Amino acid sequence: MAAKPASAAPAESAGVFRDVINSIFEPGVNRGVLVVMNCAFLGLFAILVYLLFATRFNLHVCALTVIAVLLFASIQWFIVEVSASRSRQSSSESPSKRTPKLKKKKL
Repeated sequence: MAAKPASAAPAESAGVFRDVINSIFEPGVNRGVLVVMNCAFLGLFAILVYLLFATRFNLHVCALTVIAVLLFASIQWFIVEVSASRSRQSSSESPSKRTPKLKKKKL
């Protein structure tokens, strides 16, 4: 059997669960974590919709559903804003756009 060379580039994505495990050691959130989080919310929404019909739209289940939807929306909004901020920051840090800072003189 031939061994793989050590200098071979790793695959872009080794899988969702491997991405989640690797995200422990990396700063930020990777795609695997987002997929798992969205699947967890999908399961939560499925259970809450079932409970809405099973309890004949109980007030408490309705409130929990609204809270879950708002939580999901706020997390998605935050992720979009963070990625937009990072892209703006990386584009503004290009070497051609840097301006030298002037030093203030002490009086």
